[in-house]
Amino acid sequence: MMNKLQAAIKLLLLPAALVLGACAVSPVGVSTDASIWNINSLSRIGGSSAQVLGNPQVVNTALGTAVRFDGDGDRLLVDANPLGDANEFTIEIIFNPADAYPNNLEPRFFHIESRDNPNRRVTIELRLNEKKQWYLDAYIKSEKSQFTLIDPTKVHPIGEWAHAAITFKNREFVSYVNGQKELVGQVDYLPIASNAKTSIGARMNQVHWFKGDIAQARITRRALSPAEFLKVPSR
Repeated sequence: MMNKLQAAIKLLLLPAALVLGACAVSPVGVSTDASIWNINSLSRIGGSSAQVLGNPQVVNTALGTAVRFDGDGDRLLVDANPLGDANEFTIEIIFNPADAYPNNLEPRFFHIESRDNPNRRVTIELRLNEKKQWYLDAYIKSEKSQFTLIDPTKVHPIGEWAHAAITFKNREFVSYVNGQKELVGQVDYLPIASNAKTSIGARMNQVHWFKGDIAQARITRRALSPAEFLKVPSR
């Protein structure tokens, strides 16, 4: 009887184990207002269809399956606006940038915008230097105002998995790298249209290509604290 009971329990636990095993990073702080995008497919991301530009590759990495972008024409255009009508939010990205200096100094790798209104957009970008380092560039724009969070002295090494995040609430716009707050600004965000798309690996207008691997994004429709962020296993 005990053996039969143990077998039944294992069967019940198996689906949950498979789901957790498929995640590239630890799903700490998962909530019902979050969209988790595992970047592990060229056809669907986060349950939405994706259009491929160039030749990005699905690869196996230390964090599991990810998509590799070559920095020269690779992009995924996801038919979704994960922010919806949220007035506060958090965007997190787990990525491993490769050295593209000096050919591509300003890789944009996460960009939400509607073709109907380019005056409202959110982008997460990098800047590269000659020392094999990168620093974060985060940007929010609306018809009311715009602001860029960027500091070339806050550098991080190329070739290592990292976590970048931005939060927005009550005009406060904050950037983080590996759970550490970097910069704070004030900006007027206005919700982006529901028909907006998300460009991964390049700017929406097909410039400033990202070179490296992207494993996961999580978009939460509230401002999270760093304690709630996704965790990179090696950190």
